[in-house]
Amino acid sequence: MAKIKTKKIESPEYKVTVSKKTFILTIVIILVLVLLFFSKKIFIAATVNGKSISRLAIIKKLEKQGGKKTLETMITGALIRQEAEKRKITVSQKDIDAEMKKIEANVTSQGTTLDQALQNQGMTKNDLIEEIKIQLMLQQMAGDNVKMSNKEIDDFISANKNQQGFDKEIPREQAVAQLKQQKSQQKIQTFLTDLKAKAKINYFVNY
Repeated sequence: MAKIKTKKIESPEYKVTVSKKTFILTIVIILVLVLLFFSKKIFIAATVNGKSISRLAIIKKLEKQGGKKTLETMITGALIRQEAEKRKITVSQKDIDAEMKKIEANVTSQGTTLDQALQNQGMTKNDLIEEIKIQLMLQQMAGDNVKMSNKEIDDFISANKNQQGFDKEIPREQAVAQLKQQKSQQKIQTFLTDLKAKAKINYFVNY
């Protein structure tokens, strides 16, 4: 019996499916191109006579200038936060607000505003708040309970005689405050040195 050859009829539904895929692919390509066009500022910082300066080039230059210092500051901040969490040390909003008022009063006395001072430093208020939190946590862990003897105070006064605009010696109350600040900073520095020595820090970039 002879075989009858039949021509395969392509399903209209298949054609429609292919058409939909092509349409979707075209839309995706258009969206990607539009996204790249409007997000070029993510990759390009500026153009000079049509020649672009990439943000990556700026980042590399900034890293060369201050990358090491910035990295060490961030590492120190991370260590302080981790240690504070381990010791269950927290900072209240009241303490943060009090420090903010002190800082604002200080910059105002210098003839500027807090916003201007922050802008000059390339900081935001949130950046300042984070720094205040770290300093207050650090103070609680290492800077408090500073002890000093009367002899230390007397020696400090003698060493600073005829300074600070006084004819003879600085007032004892002022000497106590300055000496306390000095000893507090020494305690904090020792604390940070020990904290870093005990930490496991892996560097993946050398500046």
